Amino acid sequence: MAIETIKDILELTQRLHTNLENALQHASLDVQHQKLKMLLDYLSQHERELGRVVALTERDAHSAILNTWCTEYFDKYSFAKEKVDSIDFSHMNAVEIMISLLSIHEKIIDLYRYLSERAETPSIEEMLSNLLKLEQHEVMRMMRDAERLEDM
Repeated sequence: MAIETIKDILELTQRLHTNLENALQHASLDVQHQKLKMLLDYLSQHERELGRVVALTERDAHSAILNTWCTEYFDKYSFAKEKVDSIDFSHMNAVEIMISLLSIHEKIIDLYRYLSERAETPSIEEMLSNLLKLEQHEVMRMMRDAERLEDM
C-alpha cells in the first residue's frame, strides 16, 4: 500500500495498533508466567484502544484533511512498516516486550511529529498534534504501568 495521504497515515497506524493487539493477544495464550501473561493482556487491550481512537479520528475527520498529501516523509525517511505478526512476544521477557513496543511507537511518534510540524493548515496541524500527544501519553502510560506490574 502506497502511503500518500493523511487518510493512508491513519489507516497505517490503526493497522499497526491492531496488528500489535493481535500479536500480543496471541502471545498471551502461549506464555505460562502469570505476570507476563498479565502484561501481554494489558498491552493488547491498550493497543486495541489506540487503534479504536485512530479509527474514530479518521471517521470524524473532514475529507479535505484526509485527502491531504503527505508523501515527503516517506521520501526522506524509512518507515519500516513492521510486520508485527512476525514479532514473537511469547519468547520475550517483559523488558524485551517493552523495548520492542517502544521502538514501534517511537516510529509512529516521529511520523506524527514530522507531519504536524509541516501541516499546511491549522486543522491538519491540530489533528496530527492531538494524535502525537495521544501516542506520547499512551507510551508513557504503558511504560509506567508495565513497571508497576514488574514491581508487584
